[in-house]
Amino acid sequence: MKIVATLGWALAATALSGTQSNAWKAIQAQYYRWSKAYMTNDIDTLLDILAPEYTLTNVNKDVMTYPTYKAYLRLRKNGPKDTTRYSTEIRKLTVKGSNADVDSIETMLTVRPDKSGQVLESTHRHEYQDRWRFYEFENKWRLVSTVTVKETTTVRKAKSQAGKA
Repeated sequence: MKIVATLGWALAATALSGTQSNAWKAIQAQYYRWSKAYMTNDIDTLLDILAPEYTLTNVNKDVMTYPTYKAYLRLRKNGPKDTTRYSTEIRKLTVKGSNADVDSIETMLTVRPDKSGQVLESTHRHEYQDRWRFYEFENKWRLVSTVTVKETTTVRKAKSQAGKA
């Protein structure tokens, strides 16, 4: 009886994970979770979202594997915290079995002084093609790969500094 119940739960989880709407909501919740963890340097939560086989491909086509990215996140935790806003939004999502291909936009706002002391506001925008996988035994979506399609940065005087000159 226990095997039948477990199998039934697994089938139900798979069916639920496979619908566009449910996948969109669950993956967007993971992006929100990521944003909050990124802002608070909660490395354990960031790593919990990533699949063990995670890879990040930057705009130059350099590939960073999970162990390297994990080390990067741990080093970042000890560095300065100048990101003031961080978000990722889904632009397009396509479910294929237990995988979901996602086009997403990540935006980071950073405020810090330059060498002369002038406070600048930088907006970093990344367009990604992400691959998520639904892990039935955990009943959650994990990020398997990220490919950076486009990266832009705009810099301007911080709003609190814009009127001063």
